[in-house]
Amino acid sequence: MIDLRFAYEKDIDLLIEGFREAHGESSFKGDFDAEMARNYISNFINMRYSKFRIAVQDNEILGGVMMAASYEWCRQPLAYVVKFWVFKKGRRTRAARLLLDYVNQFAQEYDCSAIYATATAELDATEQKLFENLFHRNDFVDVGATLRKDCYG
Repeated sequence: MIDLRFAYEKDIDLLIEGFREAHGESSFKGDFDAEMARNYISNFINMRYSKFRIAVQDNEILGGVMMAASYEWCRQPLAYVVKFWVFKKGRRTRAARLLLDYVNQFAQEYDCSAIYATATAELDATEQKLFENLFHRNDFVDVGATLRKDCYG
């Protein structure tokens, strides 16, 4: 059985290894740095309007979603899917669907007017399409392009 729970400081080492795996699967530029990942995760866990949920089975982290509520110029915040991933060991399980259910719960909890997610992991074509299909099947629609400019030539 897969359980969803909040990520805690005690999970950071396992999450770093998952981030390392995810970085290796993407075509992101830059060198992976475990200490930077540690700081990023720790800071996110402790931010006021953010939540970090993980899918766990048999004490193994299968994936996670990092959500943020952004209070901008409207009374209702916008929800942002900051990071969403399923590690290799969590694929072909219900982990992705359960995490996406949490995306909707988060938006309801914060009374968000919309949820935004970008498919910017730069995965191979198959994994990228699976991610996009998961969100499209759950009422997400394309509303604009994501643009990138390389900074290192």
